[in-house]
Amino acid sequence: MEFKMYVYRRMCVVVFILTLCLFGGYSAKKQHVCGDNEVYDSNIRACVDCNICVEHPDEAACEKCNSFAMYGGNEQKLYDDLFRDYNKKVRPVWNSSHPITVSMDLSIYQIVEMDERNQVLTTNVWIEQHWDDLKLTWDPVDYDGIEILRIPATELWMPDITLYNNADSADYVSNSRGSNALVNFTGTVSLWSKPTLVRSVCKIDIKYFPFDMQECLMKFGSWTYTSYEMNLLKKEQLPDMSGYIQNEQWDLKYAVARRNDVRYPCCSYTYPDVTFYFGLKRKPLYYIYNLLMPCMLLSSLSLLGFCMPYAVGVVKVSLSVTLILSLTVFLLLVAEMMPRTSEIVPVISQYYAATMFLIAFSTAMNVVVLNINGRGNGTAPVPHWLKVIVVDYLGSALCIQCDPPGCRKRNQQSPPESDFRNSYVEHHRGSTSQIVKRDGSSHSMGSRNIRFGNLIPEHEILLEDKNGSPGGRGPFGGVGGEDHGDNRLIKLERSVDGILKHMKNAQRKKDKSSHLRQEWSAVARVLDRFLLILFLTSSVVTSIILLTQGIPDREQPSSNDTTIEEVS
Repeated sequence: MEFKMYVYRRMCVVVFILTLCLFGGYSAKKQHVCGDNEVYDSNIRACVDCNICVEHPDEAACEKCNSFAMYGGNEQKLYDDLFRDYNKKVRPVWNSSHPITVSMDLSIYQIVEMDERNQVLTTNVWIEQHWDDLKLTWDPVDYDGIEILRIPATELWMPDITLYNNADSADYVSNSRGSNALVNFTGTVSLWSKPTLVRSVCKIDIKYFPFDMQECLMKFGSWTYTSYEMNLLKKEQLPDMSGYIQNEQWDLKYAVARRNDVRYPCCSYTYPDVTFYFGLKRKPLYYIYNLLMPCMLLSSLSLLGFCMPYAVGVVKVSLSVTLILSLTVFLLLVAEMMPRTSEIVPVISQYYAATMFLIAFSTAMNVVVLNINGRGNGTAPVPHWLKVIVVDYLGSALCIQCDPPGCRKRNQQSPPESDFRNSYVEHHRGSTSQIVKRDGSSHSMGSRNIRFGNLIPEHEILLEDKNGSPGGRGPFGGVGGEDHGDNRLIKLERSVDGILKHMKNAQRKKDKSSHLRQEWSAVARVLDRFLLILFLTSSVVTSIILLTQGIPDREQPSSNDTTIEEVS
C-alpha cells in the first residue's frame, strides 16, 4: 500500500511537471519570470513551485529553492556570487600584461564662477567613466534574467582618475565614489558621478581686461597607472553641452576634448590623460559702465581747471587733487579684481595710471601758471626771451592776440613834464593879470581868498607878507606893484612844479605796475592755452592708443590625440 502511494505521488509530480512544460514552458523560456515562491529550473526550462520540496526534498529544483529562501532573491545571490572572491584592490584583468581600457566624458552644465584674483575656475559638471571588469560577468539565465546590477562604487575597482589641476582640497573622486555603478552582465561598468562643483586652476591673462578671452582646461588622468596598465580614452570628441546654462559674465565660445600621452622627466613610460579645453569670452558691458566711463568723465572734468579764472587761486589746484584721489579709488577697485602679479599690467590699469599722470601734470602746470600770473604784483619785468618766445611766437601760433594796454612798448613815454608845467603857468598867469586889472591893486594876488586851488601852503604866503606893509607896501613904504606879484608868482610856480613832479612820478609808477601786471598776465594766458591744448591732445591720444589695442583671438585647440614630452 505504501509503495502504491509512493508511485502515485511520483506520477503526480511527473504529470504536474509535464503540465508546466506544456502550458508555461514557452513563456518561461522567453521571459524566465517565475511567480512568488517559485524558481526557474534550467534542466526542464520551467518554473518549479518550491512547496514540492516539503514532501520531495531530493528534487533538483529544491537546491535553488533553498538558495532563494536564504538570500531573499536572485539579485542578492548574484551579488554574493560575484564578490565571493573579488578583490577591488587589483586591476580586474585575467592577464596582468593586458591594459584595462577606460573611456570618459564630461557634461558641462554651468560656469559658476571665475575667480581672477585666485585664478580658479568653478564649474558644475557630470563626469562619466566606462571600463570592462572581466571579473564581474554572469549568465542572466542563472539569475532569473538579471542583466544589470547596481552596486556601490566603493565595492568595485575604480580607475584612479584624478583632476591634475585641482584647486579644491576635496577631489571630485570623493563624489564619484558616493554613487552607484551600473554593472552589465558582460562586465561593462558605467559610473556617472553626481552633479558636482569642480574647482580647477586656470591661468588668467589680464592684459586686455575687461575685453579679454581666457582659455581654461581640465586635465584628467591616472595618478599611478601608465599607458601599459591603463589606456585612458575620450568617449566623444566634444563635451556634452546639451544642458548648459549661460553665465551672466562669461560666454563659452568653445569646448574641446583631447587625449594626450605625456612622458614626464621622472619616468620612462607615458601617462595618458584626457584634457578638456574651454574658451571663455568676458562680457565687458558691466566694466565699461562702472570702470571706464567714470575714468573718462573724471578726465574730462580736469579740463575745467584750465577754464577757471586766475582769481580763484588755489581752487584750480584743489579740483585736480580731488580728481586724482577719485581715480585712485577706482584704481583700487580694479586692483582688487586682478591677481597680484608682476608679469603684466592690464590695459585698464595703464589707462588709469596715464590719466592720473596727465591730471597730476595739469595740476603742476596750473601752479606754474598761477605763479606766473602772480608775478605781476611785483616789480620784476618779464624777461625779453620769455616775451619773445611765449607772447610773440607761441601766442601767434595759438591765434591769441594781446590787449593793447598789455602789449604796448615799455619805451613809450608820457608827454614831457615841461608841457604840463608851462601850460599850467600860462593858464594861471592869465588868471593873475585878469585879477590885477579887475581890482586895480597889486595886493590882489596876496589875498587869501585866492590860493590856486589850495596848492600853495598858507604858511608860505604868510612868510612872503611878513616884511610887507598892511596896505600891501614894500619894505620902504612904497607900493610893491608888479615886482612883488612876479616874485610870488615865481614862488608859486616852483611849488606847482614840485607838485606836478610828484604826481607824474606816482602816475608813472602806477602805469609801470599796471604794465608789468598786464605783461605777466599775457604770458600766463598764452601758457594756459598751450597747456590746455597739450593736455587735451595727450588725453585723446592716450585713450586711443590704450583702449583700441588689437585683441588677439584665441585659436580653438585641436581635438586630435597628441604625444607630449615634458622637459624638466
